[in-house]
Amino acid sequence: MSKNPLDVLKAGLAKLKKHTKARKDDLLARLRKQEKISSADERWLDTDGNLVDEEAIVDLLENASDFDRGLQRLNSQQKSLVEKLKELGSSIKKATVPGNKRKRPAEHKQKPQAEKQKAQPVFTKKENATLAQRIEILDWHHASAAKNQTKTAAHWDKIYPNLQIKQPLISAWLNEEEKWRAQWAEAGSKGQAGSSKRAKQVEHPAVNEMLELWVTKAMSDGVYVNGEVLRQQWTRFADMEGIPDDERLNLSEGWLTKFKRRCGLQEFRRHGEAGSADPADVERERERLRELIAKYGYRLKDIFNMDETGLFYAMPPDRGLMDKPTSGVKGNKKRLTYALTANADGSEKLVPFIIGKAAKPRAFQKQTGAQLGFYYRNNVKAWMTAKLYQEWLLDWDRKLQQQNRHILLLQDNFSAHIPPEGLKNIRVENFKANLTAHVQPNDAGIIRCFKAHYRSKFISRAIDRYDNDLPPAIIYEIDQLEAMHLADIAWREVDTTTIRNCWRKTGILPDTIFNASEADSTPSIPIASLLNSKPVDVARAEKDVCDSLDQLEQRGVLQSRNRMNIEELLSPVSEQELVGDISEEDIFRAVQDARQAEQMMEINGGDDGDDEGVDEKPTRKDALTAAFTLQRYIADLNEPFARKLEGILASFGRQTRLEASRAMEPTHITDYFTRK
Repeated sequence: MSKNPLDVLKAGLAKLKKHTKARKDDLLARLRKQEKISSADERWLDTDGNLVDEEAIVDLLENASDFDRGLQRLNSQQKSLVEKLKELGSSIKKATVPGNKRKRPAEHKQKPQAEKQKAQPVFTKKENATLAQRIEILDWHHASAAKNQTKTAAHWDKIYPNLQIKQPLISAWLNEEEKWRAQWAEAGSKGQAGSSKRAKQVEHPAVNEMLELWVTKAMSDGVYVNGEVLRQQWTRFADMEGIPDDERLNLSEGWLTKFKRRCGLQEFRRHGEAGSADPADVERERERLRELIAKYGYRLKDIFNMDETGLFYAMPPDRGLMDKPTSGVKGNKKRLTYALTANADGSEKLVPFIIGKAAKPRAFQKQTGAQLGFYYRNNVKAWMTAKLYQEWLLDWDRKLQQQNRHILLLQDNFSAHIPPEGLKNIRVENFKANLTAHVQPNDAGIIRCFKAHYRSKFISRAIDRYDNDLPPAIIYEIDQLEAMHLADIAWREVDTTTIRNCWRKTGILPDTIFNASEADSTPSIPIASLLNSKPVDVARAEKDVCDSLDQLEQRGVLQSRNRMNIEELLSPVSEQELVGDISEEDIFRAVQDARQAEQMMEINGGDDGDDEGVDEKPTRKDALTAAFTLQRYIADLNEPFARKLEGILASFGRQTRLEASRAMEPTHITDYFTRK
């Protein structure tokens, strides 16, 4: 009997891992101890020791609804890796007794036909538990004497192997038990439970998320989307998810209306490109905006611009590392989406709207973005969607209502920028298609300045890590939370002067809006020079990046021929793509991976698959020791920054002591007694 082809590939991967494990573990252990390894060992970690591509292919084929169809979708490089794994897996043979024929072990007995029929099938795709199955398993868990999650998972994994039940899944179900019970009660009241113990699910969040991402991609591509297309696509994702017919939504007109409203499908426009802009059209657009602002009498402080940009927050400035197909420098394509908003006089910058892939990355230490001081949302592709945009805009509008303030928001015509119904204090005005690069202040240098500050700080951080004797292979590693803090500092350093200059450079503000006091407070930089070159503030930030790159070269960490230029660092093409080029299979797999990561959160400490090996948080004692060291180091430095840091360090002990006392949970004397 021939072996299952997927099992052959898994066996080959296991053999490959076993072959590389000892050397890889030894090298990684030496790196963690900050020991230097040879360049040959570094190359091996980057190539033969890096099995991420092999693991991804096996995972892709395992999650495919059909193995052969999944194999056909692979590219030539992936197919060659499949052949490699197949050869390794097929070469694994069981030990046999020497002789001309294989001898059957004496203890082996032919299985009865009844036992053969009970043999569990081999599943290549994980299925989702029905509501009835969840209630059944939770009832058994509570009825068992031990109430042990691991034992519950082991017991039911044998009964429902297609669900692939593990302890984290049981933990997740227990956390959401109240919701499942409510749905089960509602189904019972409608007579849907029945003897089969199956009930229709009210929502399918995974399928809905897949459809929302697919719509975002379709709208970005200018694809016509109507109700019938949405119904068909929902059904396709439901098929891929393996949802039984009796648990599917009926996709009524009411469902369609709600979904279209949530995704902003009342209208959509395609995002234009700057290259096709005619100078006469640019000038007409500037005149249109000047007249609009003058007509309604908006003040500089009440005119805002918002725009998104991608940020590869762990991208090394080394072209040699970036060109490697399987680089050992992890995270060079880890991405966050930033939406940056500022007003025309530079007096107000909103907190950045950050979109990541994980809800609670490991670096968040099981906290939310809000608890850490960020406006943070997530979806599996880190895209700005109409749903997220509308949530953000309505939240801002409510705050403006409390302030009794009315503002004008200028934005590009990106497909997700669909204003929600019910806005009261925000007037939204889109720039004309194909003209945003010429008339949008964020594109005139604000975003570029933000990225220059981030790159400068990121590279300076890498230099500090190298000076601390960390090997070059890991100096660029950074977790998502630290990157977000670094970007927060970079945004704060985009100052008032920079923002004002970028707004003036666009030429969209009427001359009458600048009164005498505003003119006096504005730096005297010739407007003509702003229109024909980048603002000096942006140029200064770019120079900081170049200086940091020079320091990397001086240390021998960065070779001159591999050094990225300023355009490659601040404007990489793929970083500017707000919606990537992916298929529906990619969307399905991404959502599935995210759901599985959520279930493993308790074990992994987060639901992200990117940040590996997040450093353990230092204790307060460790932090105090470091603070004392800094105090001694700056004691004889006669610099303003040293005095400022001295004041912060002097209050460090007291502030952390107060924070620790606030974090302590109240206890009662009865907590120290056990009940009999």
